[in-house]
Amino acid sequence: MSKAVQLLETMAQLAHADIEKLIAQTTINTELAEAIRAKDIISLERQLDICPDIYCVMFPAEDDDNTEESDGETEENSSSEVQSVANI
Repeated sequence: MSKAVQLLETMAQLAHADIEKLIAQTTINTELAEAIRAKDIISLERQLDICPDIYCVMFPAEDDDNTEESDGETEENSSSEVQSVANI
């Protein structure tokens, strides 16, 4: 865990603590210290390289074993399923 994250964790746990004293006790670079003092979240995100990992997983649809249904009912069911997914 990086020193900056540990500092932020300590600050969160000790809300009444002096920020300057905590920063002085930690060995982080001056840019990070300034961003913490200024409460500059965007600068902290950039310096700590924080970005969410977004994953998209798609699974192919499985064929139904019910082949006795008419094509009209199947198409109607398919369109309602697509519509319900799109409205989520």
